Amino acid sequence: MQVTIPENISDITLEQFQKFTKLIEREELSEIEIQKRIISIFTNIKYNNTDKISKIDFDELVDSINKAMSTETPFKNTFKLNKVDYGFIPNLDNITAKEWMDLQLYPLNKTETLHKLMAILFRPITKKDSFGNYKIESYNGTNERAELFKYMPMHVVNGAIFFFLNLQKQLLAHIQKSTIVEQQKEVKQMITLLNGVGTQR
Repeated sequence: MQVTIPENISDITLEQFQKFTKLIEREELSEIEIQKRIISIFTNIKYNNTDKISKIDFDELVDSINKAMSTETPFKNTFKLNKVDYGFIPNLDNITAKEWMDLQLYPLNKTETLHKLMAILFRPITKKDSFGNYKIESYNGTNERAELFKYMPMHVVNGAIFFFLNLQKQLLAHIQKSTIVEQQKEVKQMITLLNGVGTQR
């Protein structure tokens, strides 16, 4: 049998990762049952045939899959799927109200809806230049691409999540900083008013 084994995170699809996440949440399964299902998810070996694998090969498969899952993933803003080039939203400062509202529907920690989140963040590239700049399709919801994006590579998904998390942290820090500045302004105004009251005769 020709066995397909993922060598790194780029060989793993979002759908496989979603199945894996759902699997490890099942507390009723033994460790060996989970491992058998993991092998079935990430290789072309059917679950019923996992019992026929030698113990050495079984352990090596589990180890190889674990290593592939833990590969480092730098942010990648473009990828190709079914001969179509997709690009990450070029400027998140200019996203539409609809994009922003839909992003709130699919939290980063909800693995089961990650394909819908990715369908907002990545869209077909309509124009690009030799400097790496590009434009993407206008946003019209996720219905057309969400199911297709279950087959996008996990290194792109992980990179986008990491980038988006950092962006959220920066945004939160900016909001907190702005709040502190506003609070300082209010304190200064109150001190000025109090000083004014104190100097009145």
